[in-house]
Amino acid sequence: MARIEGSNPRGVYQRAVFWFMKRVLGRVPEPVKILAFSPTVFKGRTGMERALMTLSVPPGLVTLAQIRVAQRIGCPF
Repeated sequence: MARIEGSNPRGVYQRAVFWFMKRVLGRVPEPVKILAFSPTVFKGRTGMERALMTLSVPPGLVTLAQIRVAQRIGCPF
């Protein structure tokens, strides 16, 4: 059990984000509920997530990044 229980949506923006999460995931994840305690952090975090969802990276670049990360941490795979 978490030490901080999630909150209910308080504003129009939070209600819209909670509705979208329920629609996409079927539930609202606990980290989103906990972030809702601070409206400024909540808006910044959801804005960052929205920007990352629209970001498209070529598959070749993703593979290259994965290989480089594995090389840097010493992964034998």
